[in-house]
Amino acid sequence: MSSNFCSKPVDVSKFGIIYAGAQKNVGPSGVTVVIIRKDLIGNAQEITPVMLDFKIHDENKSLYNTPPCYGIYMCGLVFEDLLEQGGLGEIEKKNKRKADLLYNAIDESKGFYRCPVEKSVRSLMNVPFTLEKSELEAEFVKEAAKEKMVQLKGHRSVGGMRASIYNAMPLAGVEKLVAFMKDFQAKHA
Repeated sequence: MSSNFCSKPVDVSKFGIIYAGAQKNVGPSGVTVVIIRKDLIGNAQEITPVMLDFKIHDENKSLYNTPPCYGIYMCGLVFEDLLEQGGLGEIEKKNKRKADLLYNAIDESKGFYRCPVEKSVRSLMNVPFTLEKSELEAEFVKEAAKEKMVQLKGHRSVGGMRASIYNAMPLAGVEKLVAFMKDFQAKHA
């Protein structure tokens, strides 16, 4: 798991192992959260490096090596905040509201903006979109940056734009982006 980790409730019993990069919604880059079913511990192949043998970590209460203390501390603060906000059920509601607002702006733009992702599998965390006139995409990114909205350029392998609206992005940030998108469309449609 990556960008969806801690963005909504997940039934961990449906997984044998969850290996989550935590840098999107939980903590600083480099922190990894591993949730593993007990019956899977102790079955590592002989060639498995010690650091990937979860039996070693289990036997040492996750302290086989020096843990990244600052990263773990920051994750703890984030977990406390998630609980104070009402838990992952409430976080999911907030994330759906943000994503719905942005996807609706795209879908209701009469084709000026387009989302290449099938509606049934759209992400709550990363919203990719393109412009009908691809030659305007660089200008869109440039103008957005002037309004302090950065990192909107799409993934290098896909192009277009990508709005990352992780847990820490407030609704006001998405509202600002949607207002900008509508203004940009009005100027360039």
